[in-house]
Amino acid sequence: MGLEALVPADEGWRLDRERPTPVLMPEQLAALARIGQELTSGPTLGEGFRRAMRLLDERLGATHSALFTTNAGQRSLNIELLYGAAPDDFRVRLGLGVAGRVAETGRPIVVPAVRQEPMALSELTAADAWHGEHLSLVAVPVLSRGSCVGALSVYFTTDPAIGFAARLNLVQVVAAVIAQGLPHPAGPSGQEPAAEPSERAAFEYANMIGSSPGMRQVYEEIGQVASTKATALILGESGTGKELVAQAIHANSERARRPFIKISAAAFPETLFESELFGYERGAFTGAVGRKKGRLDWAEGGTLFLDEIGDLSLQAQVKLLRVLQFREFERLGGTETLKADVRLIAATNKSMEQATLSGTFREDLYYRLNVFTITVPPLRERRTDVPTLVEYFLEKYSNEHRRKAKRIASSALDVLCQYGWPGNVRELENAIERAVVSCDGSVLEERHLPKTLRLSSHVAVERKLSLAQAVEELERRMIEDALAASKGNLARASRTLGTTERILRYKVSKYKLEPIRTRSAP
Repeated sequence: MGLEALVPADEGWRLDRERPTPVLMPEQLAALARIGQELTSGPTLGEGFRRAMRLLDERLGATHSALFTTNAGQRSLNIELLYGAAPDDFRVRLGLGVAGRVAETGRPIVVPAVRQEPMALSELTAADAWHGEHLSLVAVPVLSRGSCVGALSVYFTTDPAIGFAARLNLVQVVAAVIAQGLPHPAGPSGQEPAAEPSERAAFEYANMIGSSPGMRQVYEEIGQVASTKATALILGESGTGKELVAQAIHANSERARRPFIKISAAAFPETLFESELFGYERGAFTGAVGRKKGRLDWAEGGTLFLDEIGDLSLQAQVKLLRVLQFREFERLGGTETLKADVRLIAATNKSMEQATLSGTFREDLYYRLNVFTITVPPLRERRTDVPTLVEYFLEKYSNEHRRKAKRIASSALDVLCQYGWPGNVRELENAIERAVVSCDGSVLEERHLPKTLRLSSHVAVERKLSLAQAVEELERRMIEDALAASKGNLARASRTLGTTERILRYKVSKYKLEPIRTRSAP
């Protein structure tokens, strides 16, 4: 849920998402036909399920599978059928974890790396036992006459030859067959529920690294805006992953099958930016020997991500305002008015309020862009995500550079957790890549880290903390993160932290946090 601050699914998944329909190879289609036969030929649904999942395991490496059913009256999720797993392996709850969220929302979720996704690990009773397995997870809703009656979770061994969109397609077909063998749910008054929707909902961008309160707030906001047509403005420091948030919005929107095109206002000189964005006609300027389409043309029907919008020239701002107001534009040197069926997502690391006050950014354009704002927190405000990010980048660059490093020493991890990260996740990624290249063993140690990190952490490392002091420091940081994410709402922050508002109020007073940030909403 790919991403600096958020980590994208692998390249195979992204390429498959760009195709109008996932392409299944002949052997996969044959396996799917056999699976359908096994599901329907068993004397019972349970026997058919086990036969089908065994075949899915043999043909496509689906080592574990689980069918969960919902009890709407009790708001619970039950384990119905299993393959390659035991009931004690799971602790499922409706609305929580991957299966619980799928069953509640009716939206599929893809997790390219289970051991790196807290939401996936949270529903496993012995999560440590799954850390060593290179598994991906595809979880889809089981729909019966328009209502979600459960979830089907299938764990695959890593196989780059099978894209995630293809796996999703396979599992959805299996779930559709299974649904035929389950009881049909009744509506609120005993009537049959509404007909099943004709369009399949987009699956969630699940492989997002970070489970801190600040990042969970970002995930929630992505979910709120993705399904709408609203323009989104993403704010955050350089290196926090603003582009990855934009990709997540696009991937979960109705435009997901259409192009995602990006352009940075800071990457081109002012004279070239407009030609890149709008395109040009032959003879528009010296060197324009033919017609060229712009990024708006390429993004037709999809999403245009306009990065560093705070650097946009005033002349380009006027033309962009017209695109937002009337959904039309003209190429440079042209007279034909073209329509733009494009959703715009913008991002900047600058203060837009200050830019409008200083006159460098048009106030009317800012209001058009600021329909829905998402602020990506800097890494220093979500330090609890550092270990997870380190694990991801360590594995990524060990594989990419063919190094032996598989884990990190606790002293090295301490240095990374204490550092301020002015360059945010991008700086962390660069530091881990450099350390992996420097490491010739299986353990990444403190001496392999960049010198600047080691020097800056000496004061913190020399300050010996007792266990109680370390716990208090971590608790204070978590409370600050939760308050920032909830905008000072004590009730919401206490739910995020899994405690009561009374206890949280006591902790706020204990750590002398700012009262204005802790005022509960009326």
